Amino acid sequence: MMREQISYAMRNHDATQALIYFNPPSALKDWSFLAIELMVLAGFLLALIHAIGFYRKQGSPSALLTLLGCFLYGLLCDITSYYTVENFWHGEFSVMFLYNRLPLYIALLYPAFIYHVYMTIRRFDFSPLIEAVGVGFFGGLAYLIFDNLGPMCEWWVWDVNSPTTLPYLNNVPMTSYHWFFTFTAAFALICRHVCWNWVGNGKSKRMIAIGMVLLPILTCLVGTLFFIPYNIIAAKLSLGAAAAFHAMAFFVAGLLLLFNLHKPAAARDKLLMLFPLLWVVGHLYIYVAKFDLFFTVNSQGLVAGGAAMGNLLAVVMAMIGSLALLLYAHPPEQR
Repeated sequence: MMREQISYAMRNHDATQALIYFNPPSALKDWSFLAIELMVLAGFLLALIHAIGFYRKQGSPSALLTLLGCFLYGLLCDITSYYTVENFWHGEFSVMFLYNRLPLYIALLYPAFIYHVYMTIRRFDFSPLIEAVGVGFFGGLAYLIFDNLGPMCEWWVWDVNSPTTLPYLNNVPMTSYHWFFTFTAAFALICRHVCWNWVGNGKSKRMIAIGMVLLPILTCLVGTLFFIPYNIIAAKLSLGAAAAFHAMAFFVAGLLLLFNLHKPAAARDKLLMLFPLLWVVGHLYIYVAKFDLFFTVNSQGLVAGGAAMGNLLAVVMAMIGSLALLLYAHPPEQR
């Protein structure tokens, strides 16, 4: 007998037959689903307003192209994963696409989240390599907050029986941490050349358009190349050694960022600060409101959705680190 699909969303027959499906707020599992949707929607709108403002002030479409690149990369990356690895499934949110696989808020998460991360690190005017490392580190740090909360709230579910999700650090597969770190760094590297260097060097609109089409593809290819050492270590040595490799790579990235930090020349950008602040404070509120999840576990130590508890210590450190980096990138104005 075929086992029941572990994701309740994929058991909704009507939704899995529809390209787009709507759920009223009252039909969602709980208020946290609507909260994360509104948080991400606010982030997307803030990113759009910021990118338009950048265009009006600087006369350059680079920020708008970055926002578009984030969106295109996110769509390609997530949709591809739904039909290849198939090791996780999203829960049901207000608006679902692609036969109940893709929530609207996930499609907007990449432009909302990565845009703010990238534009924050760009304020330091690093070299392309250090910029990519910095974006990967800052993005990985801030994403950790979300990655630990999602499975506990049943925003998504991991297939713990899939070897592609091993090893776990609490309720997060190490591959998830390493994927976001490496692929976000890859995005920053490609984005710097296509959206910024090419525009600054006066490349033709046709060339830039071709670059934007290739940007998500190249990001996935370069990200995959960055991921190869992890896979080799996992296959040849052990999953534990692969986890140690990620920890070392992430630590070195943090050191490289730290050693290259300097006061940005640009004035504090209050609009750019809003979403990262909302991201940390909003997640902190949900963590506090949902703190009972850390105690309502079964005999195996799992929460209601079958996931392990999140790593609260890592989350607190990530919140502090994210806020510290954000504030350092936006020093107070001298009077």
